[in-house]
Amino acid sequence: MKDIGQVAKRWPGDGGWESYRRWPSAIRRLAKAGGVLAVVGLLTALAVACGGGDESEGEGSPTPSPTGADAALAPCNALQALKSYRYSLDLTLESPDLTETPAEVRPTPTIVLEPRFDTAVRFDYAIDAAFVAPDRIEAVITSGSGDSFTMIVVGDQAWAELGGRWQPAQQNDIPYRPGDICEAVLFDLDLSQIEPQEEKVNDVKSLHYSLSQAPAPQAMAKIFGPGSDMSILIQALDVELWLAEKDRWPTRLDIAGSGFYADGRELRVDVSIDISDANSGDIRVEPPL
Repeated sequence: MKDIGQVAKRWPGDGGWESYRRWPSAIRRLAKAGGVLAVVGLLTALAVACGGGDESEGEGSPTPSPTGADAALAPCNALQALKSYRYSLDLTLESPDLTETPAEVRPTPTIVLEPRFDTAVRFDYAIDAAFVAPDRIEAVITSGSGDSFTMIVVGDQAWAELGGRWQPAQQNDIPYRPGDICEAVLFDLDLSQIEPQEEKVNDVKSLHYSLSQAPAPQAMAKIFGPGSDMSILIQALDVELWLAEKDRWPTRLDIAGSGFYADGRELRVDVSIDISDANSGDIRVEPPL
């Protein structure tokens, strides 16, 4: 199976899940700096729409379960209201060889879509970040092969650390922010019909909601882009969501789904986010230069 580094070098233009032609020029220059090509490639390629176009639990009294049109996004709004937090994200996109045993019996594809690659591929990377409202974030981004780099974003300015040196960067945001993924996934969900289990996650008393076969196309389109392979092929998601008992912001969110190309090749998506240290006064994000 090809890892992300091999795929990034193999697809400089057309093919794969995304063309690199839309890379910002600054990121292209940073990519030439050496061993982080895979990480930068995945960061930017996935960020522009694949294939398509407090340790404290917060303050105040408990927030009641919302009803009406805003109910679905209430946890995302609670997350956006936090002054600071840390989070870790793991994302995997994988399409194994046809010779590999699939996770389930292959159904007859309802949409004819041919894979744009001829061998097994895997995009696998992690983000460990600190966020300070309204617009400061520092993130260490690591590929599956272990290559990593650090980005700091303060408002509309951004810097990347490569080889021990900080350089300005035009890519002025970190992709797959927890709030964005929360909104994409929860938009179509009704948590009021689910009986949660009480659990402790990241030192926060939480309520655990489990959903099987939740609607996926709109979530996949918002995360990976309309017309992406993921938005076309993946029709349902398994969702595991933990919300803080006190203020109902997500302490953890896991989603997983799969679909099949016309030739029977499987496409898998797994995203996991952990959020901690909400409203912690110890979190600082400052410009490096």
